[in-house]
Amino acid sequence: MKWATDHIQPHGWLLACDARLERIVRWSANAPRCLGRDGLAAGLLLRDVVGRQATHNIRNALATHGEAHRRPALVFGQDAPDGRRYDIAIHTAGPDILLEWEPAADPDGDGAHLSLLRTMIDRIREITDFDRLFRTVVRLFAGVLHFDRVMLYRFAEDGSGEVAAEYHVPNLESFLGQHFPASDIPDPARRLYSTNLIRVIGDVGAVPIPLISPAGMAPPDLSHAHLRAATASHADYLRTMGVAGCVSVSLMVDGRLWGMIAGHHCSPHVMNMSQRIVARMFGEFLSLQITNLLRTKRLAMTRQTHTLIETLLKGAAPVADMPSYLMAHLTDLLSFVQCDGAALWVGGQWTLHGAHPPPAAMDRLLGLARLCAGTQIWHTTCLSAQVPDAAAYAAQAAGVMVVPISSQPGDYLLVFRREVVRTLKWGADPTDRPSQQAEDGYFGPRTSFAIWTQQVTGECLPWSGDDMEAATLVRSALIEVMGAYHQLQLTERATADLRQRMLNEELNHRVKNILSVVQSLVSQPLEPDGTVEGHAERLRGRIRALALAHDQAVRSEGGGLLRALLDAELAPYRERCFITCDGPPVWLTGRALSVLALVVHELATNAVKYGALAHAHGRLDISWSHDAAADEWRIAWRESGGPGIAPPVRRGFGSVLIERGFPHELGGRAHINYRPGGLEVVMDLPARHVNPAPPPVAQDVTAAASPTPGKEKKVTDADILLVEDQFLIAMEAEWAIEESNLGQVRTVASVYEALTAIRTRVPDVAILDVNLGDENSIEVAHMLRARGVPFIFATGYADRTMIPPDLRDVPVERKPYSATALAERIRQLVS
Repeated sequence: MKWATDHIQPHGWLLACDARLERIVRWSANAPRCLGRDGLAAGLLLRDVVGRQATHNIRNALATHGEAHRRPALVFGQDAPDGRRYDIAIHTAGPDILLEWEPAADPDGDGAHLSLLRTMIDRIREITDFDRLFRTVVRLFAGVLHFDRVMLYRFAEDGSGEVAAEYHVPNLESFLGQHFPASDIPDPARRLYSTNLIRVIGDVGAVPIPLISPAGMAPPDLSHAHLRAATASHADYLRTMGVAGCVSVSLMVDGRLWGMIAGHHCSPHVMNMSQRIVARMFGEFLSLQITNLLRTKRLAMTRQTHTLIETLLKGAAPVADMPSYLMAHLTDLLSFVQCDGAALWVGGQWTLHGAHPPPAAMDRLLGLARLCAGTQIWHTTCLSAQVPDAAAYAAQAAGVMVVPISSQPGDYLLVFRREVVRTLKWGADPTDRPSQQAEDGYFGPRTSFAIWTQQVTGECLPWSGDDMEAATLVRSALIEVMGAYHQLQLTERATADLRQRMLNEELNHRVKNILSVVQSLVSQPLEPDGTVEGHAERLRGRIRALALAHDQAVRSEGGGLLRALLDAELAPYRERCFITCDGPPVWLTGRALSVLALVVHELATNAVKYGALAHAHGRLDISWSHDAAADEWRIAWRESGGPGIAPPVRRGFGSVLIERGFPHELGGRAHINYRPGGLEVVMDLPARHVNPAPPPVAQDVTAAASPTPGKEKKVTDADILLVEDQFLIAMEAEWAIEESNLGQVRTVASVYEALTAIRTRVPDVAILDVNLGDENSIEVAHMLRARGVPFIFATGYADRTMIPPDLRDVPVERKPYSATALAERIRQLVS
C-alpha cells in the first residue's frame, strides 16, 4: 500500500480554490458529503458551494493575515451547508489556495486554551538550566494536550537524535537517553519539519481520503497542510513503535532544526485547531528560550575568551621574542577550552603541557596537522581513525583540535582530550539501515525497535560549536601577534609611503598658496602716516591669522563655526578692504568645515591676487541663509570695487574645487559668476551639514585679567631655555619673550646642545620645539621633568601624536607664536 502526497486525514475535508479565491479547482473525496451535495465540479464558484457569508469570512481572514511567518489564516466556528460548525485553515500552496475544514472545537474552550498557553509559557520563562527546562516542557505538554508519551529530542551534528527528556504513563517503557539514527528522519522529512513547524497525525490506522483533481492538473502541494496524510512508510514506522496518534513540534534555533517535541498516544488522538495553536506557539516560545540560553552561554564563553586574549595581547605588546613568550604562557593560553593537555609547535620546536602523546609521536601529528588543517581549524574525536598508532596513547590523547596560529601553514597549537569510555543506548542498531527506500522519499519501516547498546572506546568527548568559536577567536589573536605582524608592517609601510606622497602634494599646494598670500601681505606699502613698528605688528598679526585658518582646516574632524572660519581666514585683509559677514550663528560638520575652509582659502587667495582684496577700495560681502523649501543653506561670496575680471582661460585648482569638489564632497551645488564688477560665487549646502551653533562658553574675563591681590608674582629675571632648530622662528620667540620683560633667553638648536645647557645651568622654564629636524626633543623633556623644571611644547602640527602618553599633560603652544599667549604661558609656569 503506497499513499501519494495527494491524500488527507479523514477527520477533516479540503477545498482548493484558484488564486483569486473565486472558483474551486480540486477537493477531497469526502467534501461533497460534508457539504451535503451529491458531487462537486471544477470551476464552481466558492460562494455557491459554501455560502456567501462563509466566503466573505474566508476572504477577510486571508486579506488581514496573509502568509506571515508561514502560518495559515484562521476562521473559527464557521457554519457550513451541512449545518455543522467548522474551523478553517487557509493558506497558499503554489497556484492554489487551500481551505482545510475541521470540526470546530468547543467555542467556550478557546479562552481556556489561551489561559493554558499562558500558564505553560509562564512556567518555563525563568528557567535557565537546560535539564530542568526540558523536564518541565515534556510534563506540561503531556498534561495539557493529553498524550501517553512526550519526548524532547535534541539533534547532534551528525543528524542523530537523543531523547533529552521524557514523560510517559506508567505502563510504557522509557526511551529517555536513547539515541536514534539520522536515517530514521531522512532529508525530505527534515525539510518538511523545518518548514511546517507542527505535524499532527490523529489516527495512524485511518484510511486517507484522496484529493480529486481535474485531468492534467499538477499534483497539489500539501507541505503546509495540517490535514496532509502520513506516507505509508511513515505510518508503518509509527505502527511498529505502537503509536496510534502523534504530534511533533519543531524546535528551530538560528534557522535550523535543533530538535523537536514528540507526543505519542496509544490510541487515536485528533487535535483540534485550538490545541494545535497552543502546541505550535509553545514550541516557538521554547525555541526562543533555547536560543536565548545558548546565546547567553556563548556570550559568557566569548567574554571569557576575550579576557584571555586581552591579557595575552597586553603581555605580548612589549615582547620581541614572540615564540618564547607563547611557550612560557602555554598554560594560560589553554583556558579557552576544556582540555587535558596541549602541544605548541612554534619556532621549530615543541612545547608540551598536561596529557599529551609521547614526544616520539609528535612529528607524525605535525604531518597530520599540515595535511588536515593547513590554515583552518580541524578537529577529531577519534585520533586513531587518522593515525592508527594513536590507539596506544588514547588514555592521554584520544582526540585533538588543531589550531593554526600563523597565516601560512607552519605554526600550530594542538589541544588534546583523553579517552572517555561511554555506553550509548540506541533505539535501533545505527548500522542497520531500513531494508528499502520508499518512493516518497521516506525510508521503509524498521522491523524492530529493540534497544541496541554500543560501547564507545578510543574517543574523547565531542568538540562543540562553542569550542570551535573560542578556538577561532584565539587563533585570530595568535595570528595577530605571530608572524603576521611582519606582513602588516610591510603593508603599513607601503600605505604610509602612499599617504606621505599624497600629503606632500597637498602640502606643496597649500604652502604655495600661503606663500602667495604672505608675499602679497609683505608687498603692501607702508602707510603714509604709519611707523615701521606698527606696520611690522600688523603684518605679524595677519600672518598669525592665516596660520589659525590653516589649522582650522586641518583640525576640522569635530566641526566648527562658519563665522569663526571666515574671521580666521579673512582677518589679514580687514584693514585694507571692507569685508562683511552676515548670517545666523551656525555650526558646520567636520567634513563641511574642511571643504569650506579650502574653498574660502582659495577664494581669498584669488581675491588677493586678482579680485577685490587686491584693491584698497575693494569690498567683499559674504552672507548665508537657510532656504526652508529646499532644506539647504545658501552661502554667497560677492566681490565689488576691485579690478574688472573676466572668465579665466584656464581653470585652476580653485575653480575645479568649487564647481566639482564642493558638490562631490558635500552633495551641494556651486555657481561661479564672473561679473565685470567683481566675482560672485553662490554655494547651496545641504542642511544635513549644518547645525545650530552651540551656546558660547562663559568665561570669567575679570578673574583672568585681574589676578587676586597679593597672589600675583611678577617675573622679570627668569632663565628661559628655548630649543628651536629654525633660526627665524627662534628670533621671533626671543623677541616675544624679551618684549614681555620675562627674563633672559638661551637658544639652542639640537638635543645635544639642550642637554649640555641643562647640565651647565638648570633653567627656570623651557620651550621645546617637538620636531628638531631628524630628531625630537622628548629626551630633553624627560630630563627637565626629572629635574622638576616646567616646560612648554611648541609645534606646528595640528595634534599631539608626536608627544608620548606620559607627557600629554604638558602645555602646547601652537606655531607661529603669539607674543601675548607665549608670555602668559611662561608667566603661569614660573609663577
